Amino acid sequence: MKILKRGWRSVIKNPLILFNDARHNLKLHFDMHHGFGNLDLAIDLLDEEDKNDFNSYVNINTKFNPHIMFITKPEIANKWFNKLFPWLERCEKKIGFKNLSGYDTKRQHAYLAERYLSFWFKKYTVYKEHPWVFIQN
Repeated sequence: MKILKRGWRSVIKNPLILFNDARHNLKLHFDMHHGFGNLDLAIDLLDEEDKNDFNSYVNINTKFNPHIMFITKPEIANKWFNKLFPWLERCEKKIGFKNLSGYDTKRQHAYLAERYLSFWFKKYTVYKEHPWVFIQN
């Protein structure tokens, strides 16, 4: 039902997503929940060395590491931030904030950073993933 309600543009573009779960990916999820086409606009603003790889990543993968959490050496974190923030600044100039409303799109730059973090660390580092648990009293 969510695909019809929130992803109708994606359904028009590719009706097979209704019948084939294998066609559900990070790009479809982003288009449904964070503004249709905004991920494509953001990918176009990436550095050339990451543009094609990140586009493939969001079109193939179905999982990412949310919440922008990582533990790393300072030099790796600096490399990550030196790629992330110039890209987000270009996104801000192109996409802006005026047309973003509601929880799903107002935090769009954070959602972009989440997807890019998963991609970037897998491409540029030797990584190890650990599960985490939130314990509430």
